[in-house]
Amino acid sequence: MNCNNQSCKKHVRNYNICETCSTIYCSTSCLSSHKMEVHNENWNINNLNNSNVAPRYSLSKSLFLKHGVFDKEIIDDPYFDFSNFEFSKTDRKKCLGAGAFGDVYLATNKIDNKLYAIKVMEKQKIIESGATLDIIHREISIHRKINHFNIVKVYSHFENDEFFYLIMEYVNGGSLFGIIKKNKGIEEKRAFKYFIQACSAVYFLHTNNLIHRDLKPENILIDDKDVVKLCDFGWCVDISTGNRVTFCGTYEYMAPEIVKELPYNFEIDIWSLGILLYELTHGYSPFRSEKDDGEDYHEIFMKIIQYKFKIEKDMSKGCIDLIQSKKID
Repeated sequence: MNCNNQSCKKHVRNYNICETCSTIYCSTSCLSSHKMEVHNENWNINNLNNSNVAPRYSLSKSLFLKHGVFDKEIIDDPYFDFSNFEFSKTDRKKCLGAGAFGDVYLATNKIDNKLYAIKVMEKQKIIESGATLDIIHREISIHRKINHFNIVKVYSHFENDEFFYLIMEYVNGGSLFGIIKKNKGIEEKRAFKYFIQACSAVYFLHTNNLIHRDLKPENILIDDKDVVKLCDFGWCVDISTGNRVTFCGTYEYMAPEIVKELPYNFEIDIWSLGILLYELTHGYSPFRSEKDDGEDYHEIFMKIIQYKFKIEKDMSKGCIDLIQSKKID
Protein backbone atom coordinates (compact mmCIF):
# COMPACT_ATOMS: atom_id res chain seq x y z
CA MET A 1 0.00 0.00 0.00
CA ASN A 2 1.27 3.47 -0.92
CA CYS A 3 0.84 6.79 0.86
CA ASN A 4 -2.23 8.79 -0.28
CA ASN A 5 -0.19 11.99 -0.35
CA GLN A 6 0.14 12.67 -4.08
CA SER A 7 3.58 14.25 -3.67
CA CYS A 8 4.86 11.30 -1.61
CA LYS A 9 3.46 7.90 -2.68
CA LYS A 10 5.95 6.05 -0.46
CA HIS A 11 5.24 2.49 0.59
CA VAL A 12 3.32 2.53 3.89
CA ARG A 13 4.98 0.60 6.72
CA ASN A 14 3.51 2.56 9.66
CA TYR A 15 -0.20 3.32 9.25
CA ASN A 16 -1.15 6.95 9.93
CA ILE A 17 -4.88 7.16 9.38
CA CYS A 18 -7.15 10.18 9.06
CA GLU A 19 -10.06 9.57 11.45
CA THR A 20 -12.26 11.88 9.35
CA CYS A 21 -11.99 10.17 5.94
CA SER A 22 -10.00 6.98 6.77
CA THR A 23 -7.28 7.63 4.19
CA ILE A 24 -3.85 6.20 5.01
CA TYR A 25 -0.48 7.99 5.03
CA CYS A 26 3.11 6.88 5.52
CA SER A 27 4.03 9.44 8.19
CA THR A 28 2.62 11.98 10.61
CA SER A 29 3.87 14.81 8.39
CA CYS A 30 1.89 13.51 5.40
CA LEU A 31 -1.17 13.04 7.62
CA SER A 32 -0.76 16.56 9.03
CA SER A 33 -0.52 18.04 5.52
CA HIS A 34 -3.65 16.16 4.46
CA LYS A 35 -5.65 17.38 7.47
CA MET A 36 -4.65 20.99 6.84
CA GLU A 37 -5.32 20.89 3.09
CA VAL A 38 -8.47 18.75 3.01
CA HIS A 39 -10.12 19.23 6.39
CA ASN A 40 -8.69 22.64 7.32
CA GLU A 41 -7.35 21.23 10.58
CA ASN A 42 -3.99 22.24 12.00
CA TRP A 43 -3.29 18.84 13.56
CA ASN A 44 0.11 18.16 15.04
CA ILE A 45 0.92 16.35 18.25
CA ASN A 46 3.86 18.69 18.78
CA ASN A 47 1.37 21.54 19.34
CA LEU A 48 1.29 20.26 22.89
CA ASN A 49 4.77 21.75 23.25
CA ASN A 50 3.44 25.25 22.51
CA SER A 51 3.85 27.29 25.69
CA ASN A 52 0.81 29.39 24.73
CA VAL A 53 -1.51 26.39 24.85
CA ALA A 54 -2.95 25.84 28.33
CA PRO A 55 -3.18 22.18 29.44
CA ARG A 56 -6.69 20.72 29.42
CA TYR A 57 -7.78 17.94 31.74
CA SER A 58 -11.15 16.91 30.37
CA LEU A 59 -10.85 13.33 29.14
CA SER A 60 -13.55 13.62 26.48
CA LYS A 61 -13.17 11.23 23.55
CA SER A 62 -12.50 14.13 21.19
CA LEU A 63 -9.10 14.66 22.86
CA PHE A 64 -7.84 11.20 22.02
CA LEU A 65 -5.74 10.61 18.92
CA LYS A 66 -7.77 7.88 17.24
CA HIS A 67 -5.67 7.38 14.11
CA GLY A 68 -5.24 3.64 14.16
CA VAL A 69 -6.63 0.40 12.80
CA PHE A 70 -7.05 -3.09 14.17
CA ASP A 71 -6.35 -5.41 11.23
CA LYS A 72 -8.48 -8.48 10.66
CA GLU A 73 -5.97 -9.95 8.22
CA ILE A 74 -2.19 -9.96 8.51
CA ILE A 75 -0.23 -9.88 5.26
CA ASP A 76 3.48 -10.64 5.45
CA ASP A 77 5.72 -8.17 3.63
CA PRO A 78 8.84 -9.78 2.03
CA TYR A 79 10.80 -6.76 3.26
CA PHE A 80 10.43 -8.13 6.79
CA ASP A 81 11.72 -11.60 6.01
CA PHE A 82 13.96 -12.55 8.93
CA SER A 83 16.89 -13.27 6.62
CA ASN A 84 17.01 -9.57 5.68
CA PHE A 85 18.03 -8.55 9.20
CA GLU A 86 21.48 -8.36 10.68
CA PHE A 87 22.31 -8.03 14.37
CA SER A 88 24.67 -9.45 16.95
CA LYS A 89 22.91 -10.98 19.91
CA THR A 90 26.19 -11.09 21.86
CA ASP A 91 26.92 -7.38 21.41
CA ARG A 92 25.56 -5.88 24.65
CA LYS A 93 25.89 -2.36 23.25
CA LYS A 94 23.02 -3.22 20.92
CA CYS A 95 20.79 -4.63 23.67
CA LEU A 96 17.89 -2.20 24.05
CA GLY A 97 16.22 -3.82 27.03
CA ALA A 98 15.76 -7.00 29.03
CA GLY A 99 12.59 -8.90 29.87
CA ALA A 100 11.53 -11.99 31.78
CA PHE A 101 11.76 -14.28 28.76
CA GLY A 102 14.44 -12.57 26.67
CA ASP A 103 15.98 -9.33 25.43
CA VAL A 104 15.37 -6.71 22.75
CA TYR A 105 18.19 -5.98 20.30
CA LEU A 106 18.91 -3.36 17.69
CA ALA A 107 18.96 -4.73 14.14
CA THR A 108 19.45 -3.39 10.61
CA ASN A 109 17.47 -4.35 7.55
CA LYS A 110 20.11 -5.04 4.90
CA ILE A 111 17.82 -3.82 2.10
CA ASP A 112 17.82 -0.15 3.15
CA ASN A 113 19.88 -0.05 6.40
CA LYS A 114 16.82 1.02 8.40
CA LEU A 115 16.96 0.25 12.12
CA TYR A 116 14.47 -2.03 13.87
CA ALA A 117 14.13 -3.62 17.29
CA ILE A 118 14.01 -7.41 17.50
CA LYS A 119 12.61 -9.04 20.61
CA VAL A 120 14.22 -12.44 21.18
CA MET A 121 12.41 -14.77 23.59
CA GLU A 122 13.87 -18.09 24.65
CA LYS A 123 11.30 -20.88 24.72
CA GLN A 124 13.07 -22.79 27.49
CA LYS A 125 12.94 -19.74 29.80
CA ILE A 126 9.23 -19.38 29.13
CA ILE A 127 8.53 -23.00 30.00
CA GLU A 128 10.77 -22.91 33.11
CA SER A 129 8.87 -19.86 34.39
CA GLY A 130 5.67 -21.90 34.45
CA ALA A 131 4.16 -20.05 31.50
CA THR A 132 3.12 -21.66 28.24
CA LEU A 133 4.14 -20.94 24.68
CA ASP A 134 0.48 -20.19 23.99
CA ILE A 135 0.92 -16.94 25.94
CA ILE A 136 3.58 -15.79 23.48
CA HIS A 137 1.51 -16.90 20.50
CA ARG A 138 -1.38 -14.83 21.90
CA GLU A 139 0.86 -11.79 22.40
CA ILE A 140 2.12 -12.03 18.83
CA SER A 141 -1.36 -12.57 17.40
CA ILE A 142 -2.79 -9.53 19.17
CA HIS A 143 0.16 -7.18 18.75
CA ARG A 144 0.61 -7.85 15.03
CA LYS A 145 -2.96 -6.68 14.36
CA ILE A 146 -2.48 -3.33 16.09
CA ASN A 147 -1.58 -0.25 14.05
CA HIS A 148 -1.69 2.93 16.12
CA PHE A 149 0.46 6.03 16.35
CA ASN A 150 1.03 5.60 20.11
CA ILE A 151 1.68 1.84 20.11
CA VAL A 152 4.92 0.13 19.09
CA LYS A 153 4.31 -1.69 15.82
CA VAL A 154 5.16 -5.36 15.36
CA TYR A 155 5.88 -5.92 11.66
CA SER A 156 6.57 -9.62 11.55
CA HIS A 157 7.69 -12.60 13.61
CA PHE A 158 9.68 -15.78 13.23
CA GLU A 159 10.23 -18.81 15.45
CA ASN A 160 12.40 -21.90 15.51
CA ASP A 161 12.85 -24.70 18.04
CA GLU A 162 14.61 -22.43 20.54
CA PHE A 163 13.42 -18.84 20.11
CA PHE A 164 10.62 -16.46 19.17
CA TYR A 165 11.71 -13.37 17.20
CA LEU A 166 9.48 -10.28 16.95
CA ILE A 167 10.50 -7.62 14.41
CA MET A 168 9.33 -4.31 15.85
CA GLU A 169 9.44 -0.58 15.35
CA TYR A 170 12.64 0.91 16.82
CA VAL A 171 11.88 3.66 19.34
CA ASN A 172 15.08 5.53 20.07
CA GLY A 173 14.28 7.78 23.04
CA GLY A 174 14.29 5.28 25.89
CA SER A 175 11.45 4.61 28.32
CA LEU A 176 9.20 6.94 30.26
CA PHE A 177 10.58 5.27 33.38
CA GLY A 178 14.05 6.59 32.54
CA ILE A 179 12.73 10.12 32.03
CA ILE A 180 10.83 10.07 35.33
CA LYS A 181 13.81 8.78 37.32
CA LYS A 182 16.30 11.12 35.69
CA ASN A 183 14.17 14.18 36.42
CA LYS A 184 12.59 12.90 39.67
CA GLY A 185 9.21 13.69 38.18
CA ILE A 186 8.39 16.19 35.45
CA GLU A 187 6.45 19.44 35.28
CA GLU A 188 2.70 19.16 34.91
CA LYS A 189 2.31 20.32 31.33
CA ARG A 190 4.90 17.88 29.98
CA ALA A 191 3.40 15.12 32.14
CA PHE A 192 -0.01 15.75 30.62
CA LYS A 193 1.47 15.56 27.12
CA TYR A 194 2.76 12.03 27.82
CA PHE A 195 -0.34 11.07 29.77
CA ILE A 196 -2.86 12.00 27.06
CA GLN A 197 -0.88 10.00 24.49
CA ALA A 198 -0.91 6.97 26.80
CA CYS A 199 -4.68 7.49 27.13
CA SER A 200 -4.93 7.52 23.34
CA ALA A 201 -3.21 4.12 23.11
CA VAL A 202 -5.34 2.64 25.89
CA TYR A 203 -8.57 4.06 24.45
CA PHE A 204 -7.74 2.45 21.11
CA LEU A 205 -7.17 -0.92 22.80
CA HIS A 206 -10.42 -0.67 24.73
CA THR A 207 -12.46 0.20 21.64
CA ASN A 208 -11.12 -3.05 20.16
CA ASN A 209 -12.06 -5.10 23.28
CA LEU A 210 -8.47 -5.36 24.50
CA ILE A 211 -7.02 -4.62 27.94
CA HIS A 212 -3.28 -4.19 28.41
CA ARG A 213 -3.06 -5.25 32.08
CA ASP A 214 0.51 -4.05 32.63
CA LEU A 215 0.54 -0.29 32.11
CA LYS A 216 3.60 1.30 33.73
CA PRO A 217 6.42 3.71 32.73
CA GLU A 218 8.76 0.82 31.86
CA ASN A 219 6.30 -0.25 29.15
CA ILE A 220 6.00 3.20 27.59
CA LEU A 221 8.73 4.25 25.17
CA ILE A 222 9.47 7.74 23.84
CA ASP A 223 10.79 8.44 20.35
CA ASP A 224 13.07 11.29 19.28
CA LYS A 225 10.02 13.48 18.58
CA ASP A 226 8.78 13.04 22.17
CA VAL A 227 5.96 10.75 21.06
CA VAL A 228 4.70 8.00 23.38
CA LYS A 229 4.77 4.38 22.19
CA LEU A 230 3.08 1.76 24.37
CA CYS A 231 4.82 -1.64 24.30
CA ASP A 232 4.97 -5.10 25.91
CA PHE A 233 1.69 -6.88 25.21
CA GLY A 234 2.52 -10.04 27.11
CA TRP A 235 -0.49 -9.61 29.42
CA CYS A 236 -2.81 -8.04 26.84
CA VAL A 237 -6.03 -9.97 26.41
CA ASP A 238 -9.33 -9.85 24.50
CA ILE A 239 -12.15 -9.17 26.94
CA SER A 240 -15.07 -9.57 24.55
CA THR A 241 -15.92 -12.92 26.17
CA GLY A 242 -16.37 -11.39 29.63
CA ASN A 243 -14.53 -10.25 32.76
CA ARG A 244 -11.15 -11.70 33.70
CA VAL A 245 -9.79 -13.05 36.98
CA THR A 246 -6.06 -13.67 36.25
CA PHE A 247 -3.76 -12.16 38.87
CA CYS A 248 -1.24 -10.22 36.79
CA GLY A 249 0.55 -6.92 36.34
CA THR A 250 3.00 -4.93 38.48
CA TYR A 251 2.22 -4.57 42.20
CA GLU A 252 2.24 -0.76 42.48
CA TYR A 253 0.03 -0.41 39.40
CA MET A 254 -2.53 -3.10 40.24
CA ALA A 255 -6.17 -2.09 40.59
CA PRO A 256 -8.09 -3.04 43.76
CA GLU A 257 -10.07 -5.67 41.83
CA ILE A 258 -6.87 -7.56 40.99
CA VAL A 259 -5.48 -7.25 44.52
CA LYS A 260 -8.76 -8.62 45.91
CA GLU A 261 -8.80 -11.33 43.21
CA LEU A 262 -12.21 -10.21 41.94
CA PRO A 263 -13.40 -10.30 38.30
CA TYR A 264 -12.24 -7.21 36.43
CA ASN A 265 -12.61 -5.43 33.08
CA PHE A 266 -11.34 -2.34 31.21
CA GLU A 267 -11.34 -0.25 34.39
CA ILE A 268 -8.09 -1.79 35.65
CA ASP A 269 -6.25 0.03 32.83
CA ILE A 270 -7.99 3.28 33.78
CA TRP A 271 -6.75 2.84 37.35
CA SER A 272 -3.21 2.27 36.09
CA LEU A 273 -3.40 5.48 34.03
CA GLY A 274 -4.14 7.37 37.24
CA ILE A 275 -1.08 5.80 38.85
CA LEU A 276 0.93 6.80 35.78
CA LEU A 277 -0.12 10.46 36.02
CA TYR A 278 0.80 10.53 39.71
CA GLU A 279 4.23 9.02 39.01
CA LEU A 280 4.84 11.40 36.12
CA THR A 281 4.25 14.42 38.34
CA HIS A 282 5.80 13.09 41.56
CA GLY A 283 8.67 10.91 40.42
CA TYR A 284 7.42 7.89 42.38
CA SER A 285 4.24 5.81 42.60
CA PRO A 286 1.47 6.67 45.11
CA PHE A 287 1.21 3.20 46.67
CA ARG A 288 4.90 2.47 47.07
CA SER A 289 6.35 0.49 49.96
CA GLU A 290 8.30 2.44 52.60
CA LYS A 291 10.59 -0.55 53.27
CA ASP A 292 14.26 -0.37 52.24
CA ASP A 293 13.82 -2.68 49.26
CA GLY A 294 10.55 -0.96 48.31
CA GLU A 295 9.00 -4.31 47.41
CA ASP A 296 6.79 -5.22 50.38
CA TYR A 297 3.70 -6.19 48.41
CA HIS A 298 1.62 -6.61 51.57
CA GLU A 299 2.10 -2.92 52.39
CA ILE A 300 1.49 -1.92 48.78
CA PHE A 301 -1.72 -3.96 48.54
CA MET A 302 -3.04 -2.57 51.83
CA LYS A 303 -2.51 1.01 50.60
CA ILE A 304 -4.27 0.21 47.32
CA ILE A 305 -7.29 -1.33 49.05
CA GLN A 306 -7.50 1.57 51.51
CA TYR A 307 -6.92 4.11 48.71
CA LYS A 308 -4.19 5.57 50.91
CA PHE A 309 -1.90 8.11 49.23
CA LYS A 310 -1.00 11.81 49.37
CA ILE A 311 -0.65 14.52 46.77
CA GLU A 312 2.82 15.83 47.63
CA LYS A 313 3.52 18.21 44.74
CA ASP A 314 2.22 21.65 43.86
CA MET A 315 -0.17 21.00 40.97
CA SER A 316 -3.27 22.51 39.41
CA LYS A 317 -6.71 21.57 40.76
CA GLY A 318 -7.55 19.93 37.44
CA CYS A 319 -4.57 17.60 37.62
CA ILE A 320 -5.24 16.73 41.25
CA ASP A 321 -8.90 16.01 40.51
CA LEU A 322 -7.92 13.77 37.62
CA ILE A 323 -5.48 11.76 39.74
CA GLN A 324 -7.98 11.37 42.57
CA SER A 325 -10.91 10.35 40.37
CA LYS A 326 -11.81 6.75 40.97
CA LYS A 327 -13.67 6.58 37.69
CA ILE A 328 -13.28 8.42 34.38
CA ASP A 329 -16.51 8.86 32.43
